[in-house]
Amino acid sequence: MILCKRKFYFLFIFFFLTVSNLYGQDAHFSQFYANPIHMNPAFAGTINCPRFSVNFRDQWPAFKNNFLTFSTSYDQHISVLHGGVGVLVSADLQGQGGIIQTYNAGAIYNFRIQAAENFNLQFAVQGNYLHTSLNWHKLEFASQLHGIPVDTELPTDLMERRSQFDLAIGVVGYTPYLYFGLAVHHLLPLKINFFKYSLDLWGLKWTAHAGGKITITKKKKGEVSFGDISFFPNVIFMSQETFHYLHEGFYFSFYPLTVGAWVRHNFQGLDALILSCGIEYKIFRIGYSYDFNLSQLERTGGAHEISLQFVIPCTLKTPPVKRKFAPIECPRF
Repeated sequence: MILCKRKFYFLFIFFFLTVSNLYGQDAHFSQFYANPIHMNPAFAGTINCPRFSVNFRDQWPAFKNNFLTFSTSYDQHISVLHGGVGVLVSADLQGQGGIIQTYNAGAIYNFRIQAAENFNLQFAVQGNYLHTSLNWHKLEFASQLHGIPVDTELPTDLMERRSQFDLAIGVVGYTPYLYFGLAVHHLLPLKINFFKYSLDLWGLKWTAHAGGKITITKKKKGEVSFGDISFFPNVIFMSQETFHYLHEGFYFSFYPLTVGAWVRHNFQGLDALILSCGIEYKIFRIGYSYDFNLSQLERTGGAHEISLQFVIPCTLKTPPVKRKFAPIECPRF
């Protein structure tokens, strides 16, 4: 029994040190602007009206031990607060049935200023509550393949769970034709202790992004009409620990339809091609995207992603200084 437990502890340490490397990278979405406050909290309230977003990502579906990520959020601009507010809840399940589970609940506030007549800035702070757990009963060890049962009475200190507060900040600047921003996540160190080991769960994550809107045809001034055509070129850079990605792509909108194409680089070559499509009608938007892996992971099945958005029409009450805070003109998919 003592020998069995020693082997078990060895397997645990090996497994946990292995997955801790995976933990160095946050779950991500390929429909960046369909889940904007996940990418940058400063996007909260940038379209002024209340917005609900729901996102689902199935990564590496060819494997049974794939990654499932869920996200839902709400944000809007509130004039009396001189900025926007938002809430974000997400769940990331790694491995078959969620061997590793990460849950995140966050609240956002940002302050908007009109730096020039057609240039607005938003500065945001986000507080998060993170909970991570490891489900030992869903693990399969090599000995089980030979019919040797694993001791079901696991020591209580193996059932490692961790809850901790986290902090993120962001800034977004935009004009009617250009938008850019910077976000920094995990400003507080996130660690988990096991025996004598202190393991990093997430490292500091930097996200820089920029894009623009080129109007090709527009029938009515100030509102979107059927048949309006716009082009949105974009670039996004993400860096976390040893992971560095550059995304370059565009969205082409022939209202109410939108299509998009992105390439993702990991600075060692092309990593993925991302194709997306979406449709919007009044307050409702739905999008779908697929990641074609171009690296050594081409047999993983890529990644499917679905997004839903609901925008409630509203009339923004402007402050007494009569400054006009126009909504940001970035894509929704």
